[in-house]
Amino acid sequence: MARLPGRTRRRALSRLATAAIAAVLVGTTAGIANADPAPSHESRAESPRFPLLATDGAGALFEYLPDGHGGFGDRKQVAPRWRATATVQVDLDQNGLVDSHYFRTADGSLYLAHLKDNVRRIGGGWDIYNRLLSPGDLTGSGTPSLLARDKTGDLWIYQARPDGTLTDRVRVGPGWDVYTDIVGRGDLNGDGHTDIVAKDRNGVLWFYKGTGNINDPFESRVRIGGGWDAYDMLVSSGDVNLDGRSDLLARDHDGVLWLYKGNGNQNDPFDNRVRIGGGWDEYTNLF
Repeated sequence: MARLPGRTRRRALSRLATAAIAAVLVGTTAGIANADPAPSHESRAESPRFPLLATDGAGALFEYLPDGHGGFGDRKQVAPRWRATATVQVDLDQNGLVDSHYFRTADGSLYLAHLKDNVRRIGGGWDIYNRLLSPGDLTGSGTPSLLARDKTGDLWIYQARPDGTLTDRVRVGPGWDVYTDIVGRGDLNGDGHTDIVAKDRNGVLWFYKGTGNINDPFESRVRIGGGWDAYDMLVSSGDVNLDGRSDLLARDHDGVLWLYKGNGNQNDPFDNRVRIGGGWDEYTNLF
């Protein structure tokens, strides 16, 4: 096993202790350690560098770290059974590296697992949402935002406080149930604001540029292009190829994972796809 820098090893050990508690809460006896890869460039909140997490049909949770070449290293099993109904990685201190997880349990409770604290319960009733994600700081507050889509199609935004607790929700707007995927991690077009992309049921991908305003966090959508129904899952773990720009991952119906490198373009933020590899259809979820 490669030796990690001292700071990275300390972070990994702290995560192991914290996530062991989280694992108990979701019914497994193993802990989860998300060690950061040794940095090849300075991580930034605008182009975060998160691990890619994956769960298989048996509920086992695996972690992939970026290899610095546009792909991922060997997987590591970090929990034999992960029973959370939703898991969201976040970067509370906004240094570009994951330091916390929000996860929802079967009873609708939302918890926060932070590397410096025990797991804390945020609150109940989160089963009203069918999608949770945190693309980064959408409001300019210096802490990450949490987006939640309810079952009527309304999208809501919560702002995290430095301790991971959440402010009252603010309604973004209706009609978000037209999308099968809503993803993003960091600034996609280089304007300093966190962005997202969304795929509709016709396979068209749309770009929502961030504004930094909690009451109106996105500009009007911009069409990136069609044909994205070739993919059954989109996911963003941030900067995969470690070039300082956030990227997009897409899994096709044959189980092949593709990388769309970020290019900083205002209207078409991704380069042509690059094949990472096959066999990714063994996973029921990527996040």
